Amino acid sequence: MDHDDILKKMDKFIEEFEELSADAARVQRVTLKRILEDNALAEYLQNLGLNGRFDPESFKSCVPLVTHKDLEPYINRIIDADASPILTTKPVTAMSLRYTNL
Repeated sequence: MDHDDILKKMDKFIEEFEELSADAARVQRVTLKRILEDNALAEYLQNLGLNGRFDPESFKSCVPLVTHKDLEPYINRIIDADASPILTTKPVTAMSLRYTNL
């Protein structure tokens, strides 16, 4: 592969990346909606009062920023084999117990 071919491939890669990222806000909204729809019955989201809503405004008003410590009781229940829909409606089949103190 010569230099011109490499430059053409790089240009094509950059063009594709720009096309994909041009509407990032819409992609984020669609992704958030899908996650919230899939997990509407999760205990965590129910406890926060989301009540099945999946629009960004409801998410912002109901779901606070949290730390690992805030989620620790839920995580411990999952580690202790509680199979109920705690943080997600899909079963948690693996969890890393690695902890890094930042």
